[in-house]
Amino acid sequence: MSTLGRIARGLGLGLVGLVLNLAALEVLPGVHLLLGPLLVLITAVLFGPLAGGLAGAVAGIRTLWLWGHPWGWLNITLEGIFVGALRRRLTPLVADACYWALSPLYFLLTYRMVEGIPLEATLVAGLKQAVNGLLAVLGLQVVLLIPHVRARLRALLPLPLADVSIGRAFGSALTLGAIIPLLVVGGAEGRERYASEVRQVDEENLHAAGVVVSEIESSLAHARHGVSRLARTLSTSLSPEGRLPGPHFLEGELDALVTYSPEVINAYVGSPQGVALAFSPRHDTEGHPLAGTDFSDRPYVREVRHSREPLVSDVFLGRGGVQGPLVVTLAPIRREEHYAGYVLAAMDLPRLRRHARAQVGDTPRRVLVADARGGIIFDSAEEGPGQVQSIRGSSLARALERVSSGGTGSYEVEPDAVTLVRIGTTRHFGMVEVPALGWRVVVEQPDTRLQHDVEQAYFGLLGTMGLATVAAVLLALGFSRIIVAPVQGVSHAATRLTAGDRTARASEAAKDAPRELSQLAETFDRMAWQISRQLEAIERTSREKDAFLSIASHELKTPLTALKAQVQILRRKVGGEHVERLDNVSRQVDRVTRLVNQLLDASQLGVEQLPLQRTRADLSEVVRRVAESLVNASPLHTLDLFTRPLVGEFDELRMEQVVHNLVSNAIKYSPTGGLIEVYTRVLPDGQAELVVADRGIGLRVEDEEQLFGRFERGNRREQTGISGIGVGLYVSREIIRRHGGRISLRPREGGGAVATVRLPLSLGSEHDDHAPHPMADGRG
Repeated sequence: MSTLGRIARGLGLGLVGLVLNLAALEVLPGVHLLLGPLLVLITAVLFGPLAGGLAGAVAGIRTLWLWGHPWGWLNITLEGIFVGALRRRLTPLVADACYWALSPLYFLLTYRMVEGIPLEATLVAGLKQAVNGLLAVLGLQVVLLIPHVRARLRALLPLPLADVSIGRAFGSALTLGAIIPLLVVGGAEGRERYASEVRQVDEENLHAAGVVVSEIESSLAHARHGVSRLARTLSTSLSPEGRLPGPHFLEGELDALVTYSPEVINAYVGSPQGVALAFSPRHDTEGHPLAGTDFSDRPYVREVRHSREPLVSDVFLGRGGVQGPLVVTLAPIRREEHYAGYVLAAMDLPRLRRHARAQVGDTPRRVLVADARGGIIFDSAEEGPGQVQSIRGSSLARALERVSSGGTGSYEVEPDAVTLVRIGTTRHFGMVEVPALGWRVVVEQPDTRLQHDVEQAYFGLLGTMGLATVAAVLLALGFSRIIVAPVQGVSHAATRLTAGDRTARASEAAKDAPRELSQLAETFDRMAWQISRQLEAIERTSREKDAFLSIASHELKTPLTALKAQVQILRRKVGGEHVERLDNVSRQVDRVTRLVNQLLDASQLGVEQLPLQRTRADLSEVVRRVAESLVNASPLHTLDLFTRPLVGEFDELRMEQVVHNLVSNAIKYSPTGGLIEVYTRVLPDGQAELVVADRGIGLRVEDEEQLFGRFERGNRREQTGISGIGVGLYVSREIIRRHGGRISLRPREGGGAVATVRLPLSLGSEHDDHAPHPMADGRG
């Protein structure tokens, strides 16, 4: 197939693989099972590395946006090239296994070092892709065992797949049959387990969030009750002019509020202008008095002036003796429409944070409490006062917008990272609102624990698949032995029968085999018995025919010899025009004599009675003498003769008979005339070679061996009118075989035929072993 054809098939099958990859099956979050590699490997096995690489490059495009990096795409491309390059030496499964055995270094360099994907996730991705590729190539091998598929693709199958043993076929089929159900059931179970784990995590998160909400509501209720009660007390203690009591009175009331309200960290009474008139405790951590601190810039100071009910502030950064984020509850001090100030209590957020942390314990869960504006009131994972933070615009805020109170969801901390890193930053959360305040309590935990549990299940699945594969291979070996042993017994019996052993039988080898194989062996034995009887009958008939031919030939030789002698006597006695007629009679007698001799030789060969009388002779002289005699007698033909001395142990008369048969056939099957080429030479391995070539009607490839049979002449239309009885080549081959050589006949390019004889030869020192063959120089 041309390079363009391979490119076209690679691109076409790659597009089909791309379509299959669109239906990726997610076995784990961020880990997908792809179907496209099956098309990539089919392309690589059938059309080679170029087509396989192109198919991988096209089919792998899906992974670029599926996984967010180019390394999966490059991996599929390299797999197609690697398997395609080894397809003529190894089976696809072995070639792909070799590729994946070399892949760990690739994954460490690309997934781990370049992309920063965690090692465990890199291991899962590598194992998944290896399973993906090996499963695809195993499916490919099983598909290519189907007879209908093999018949259509036979011309494209590489050698390791063209010759498949029963053991390999059983092993591939049983392994695939064991793995696919495990993979389907295991994948479904893995996804169900992951979903179950997510449900459990969501329930845990919601429960913890509900407990924290209860604590917040209880603390807020107590704090609001405290400031509200104190505000009412102070409103009744106002002077007729509407002034608040003195600092000592206020401090005593504030001390009682802080002492009996564990959810309050400090409290103060503020003037209408927002200046602290009294504080409990009195000083900050550095010993500075807190009374007189101006809080007029706080939004709650302006809000409480117009309020008649207690308020809760949004989160802000404290400065009244409390460092870090702060939330306060406050109530106005009023006598009718007169506003005299306010009472404020700061929530003890560290206490709430400790309570929230107690709900999650040592787990990786985290409690976040956000106010209505998205400010973080406290974070259970934070230590120390921290800073006021906002979740506005974050992936968590966007996820919270999609759920209502009591709902669950998930978000990714790094949504723009590659898939495996992005999935590794997934957080599952449950959210419960504090209805009176619009606060949202979020309890979240990372997906890593779930991933770890599912990955362990995936590794367990792979281990089960490995055990199933080993079991399938062992079963395949066992079954293949059960099945192959009787089949091999039939094969051995057939080989012995072909070699001439008519006692060969297969029943003994298949006596303990399954019924069908036993029936096969019994059928073979019946066939062998019938063939033996038929061969015996044929041989008996052949012997009788050979005996008849031998007797008839002997009987014919005597009158032919007498007729030849009488023709010679008459030729000497007559003259003129009668001499030519007697010469024609003499030639016809010679022709009949040769036919009788050939029949006699054929009959003697049939009964193994053709003796050889070896003497030391130069075969090239025999060739020269016979070829020149025959070609010179044919006015339409010319001879191209090239000989080298060929001295050896030959039956000169029989070799003359061989040369006569080959040269006369070349003349006879070139009825329009032409060049007859006859060459002899010594081959480098010490054999003698004789070549006779013509430019006649030629022969068909299927006739090359048939024409050496006894009484075989072929059935081509061009042979009509060409005389012969079909024993010349048969006798010639037997003579050459008894000399330890071989003879062949083949069509010649451009028309005609070439007969080649090779014989063992003991050479003298004067011979040139490397004499060039004239036909190799273009003379043929």
